[in-house]
Amino acid sequence: MCGRITQALNLETLFTLYRLSPGTPAPNLAPRYNGCPTQDFAAVRRAGEEPAVTKLRWGLVPRWAKESKIGARMINARSETVHEKPAFRSAFRWRRCVIPVNGWFEWRREGGARQPYLIRPGDAEVFSLAGLWERWEKGEEPLETFTILTTAASPALADIHHRQPVIVEDGAVDEWLDPVSPAGRLVEIVRGPYEGPFDRWPVSRAVNDARNDSPELVHPVEA
Repeated sequence: MCGRITQALNLETLFTLYRLSPGTPAPNLAPRYNGCPTQDFAAVRRAGEEPAVTKLRWGLVPRWAKESKIGARMINARSETVHEKPAFRSAFRWRRCVIPVNGWFEWRREGGARQPYLIRPGDAEVFSLAGLWERWEKGEEPLETFTILTTAASPALADIHHRQPVIVEDGAVDEWLDPVSPAGRLVEIVRGPYEGPFDRWPVSRAVNDARNDSPELVHPVEA
């Protein structure tokens, strides 16, 4: 699964990575070094013919949901079945996005404790996770949310966890966001794991507490 991410974005890097047009609005979100479900994050999706940056809440709330709290249980979608599941198949076909992040956290049991690790593709300051988004309109105000796709872990990460988020490589981002991309091609983009190389290092167990959110949480420590 993918349940914690770090998103501390440099807007210049963001505009360059996604080839955003000058003047494209971008949400003014504070950095998140220990980002958790139910929080707001920057996401990139198509707005007409161009990519745009928007604010979405982590935890997808389907349009048909009676209550928004279902989102806390829908933070991830399995890439192997996402095109078939009732909660995700419509968004998979029509409402795709990417979540730009600096890394994600995963835990490995070491001795009697669970040690958190920060993971990212080697030398990538910012990279794209595959996401789906929805707009829920049954509350007092419309709510836009997202989920992160996951897949079987690359052998390089399987010793930490058996799943990893789907990384959309730079050359495939446009296809992933394009609303007319063939369904077969979309399945190909998310089918297999990014194989690496990866950077990974142990971080402070203060990450375990979602209330902690500071730059020190992404720094390496002794495992």
